[in-house]
Amino acid sequence: MYALANSSMSYPTWGMICKEEGISPYVNPPLFGDAPLLYNNGPAYASITLKGVNTPCGIDIPILLEPQNNSKKRLIVILGESALRTRDELNAIKNPDNVILGVPYAIHHQQCPPKCEVYRKIFAALLGKGYSLYITDIIKVWWSGKRPIPNDLDIKILNKELKSFKNCNPIIVTFGKKSENALINRCQKKPNKDFLPLPHPGVNNWDRWKIEIYEEAIYSKGIKYATDRYKSRGSSTTSDIVATEVVARISDFIVRYP
Repeated sequence: MYALANSSMSYPTWGMICKEEGISPYVNPPLFGDAPLLYNNGPAYASITLKGVNTPCGIDIPILLEPQNNSKKRLIVILGESALRTRDELNAIKNPDNVILGVPYAIHHQQCPPKCEVYRKIFAALLGKGYSLYITDIIKVWWSGKRPIPNDLDIKILNKELKSFKNCNPIIVTFGKKSENALINRCQKKPNKDFLPLPHPGVNNWDRWKIEIYEEAIYSKGIKYATDRYKSRGSSTTSDIVATEVVARISDFIVRYP
């Protein structure tokens, strides 16, 4: 995780998102510091208002991670799904605090939840290759009962995020169907040309990754492709296997669409 721990973290789109979402007063995101891995392992709460939202909610602030070596390689945009908070987490909010603030995949925690380990391995590997990463979700704000479908405001904000990095000629990678469908149906982008759609790397989706790895071996790259990852019959899928596969697919995409 060295590359991740030694990268810089900034919040280049947060002011725009506050304006579009009607978030006030403006919350200064450097409460998370200027490096991803901190000793802060608890939730960060804030007392703010959101336009049209009168219930406890969660907000994940998009982040820009840049490698320490100041590489000139292209920016990779990682587009996830949502700033999901559990009902118990939202019920734990006490007045005057009404929002749980975070960043995608709990990157600001030094001791990450086990479910986030796979994402850290992906991001550390890409940073180690010299790529900068802009990590965001298609749904920025979450509350109990919210429909898990991007709305017009989500799409408007996403378009502004992508426009802000247009000069970087970014590589766009989606994690999961919600973000993939948003780009196809709402932003009119073509998969495997304008962006790379990937199954979500989350642990609940690892069976899908195992099937895809074996399909890749059978139909394209030879059985050794699978046996290099699964050493014996019945081997379990691990965060290392999924992270390695995700990074390999992103690297292949970059070669195909330089």
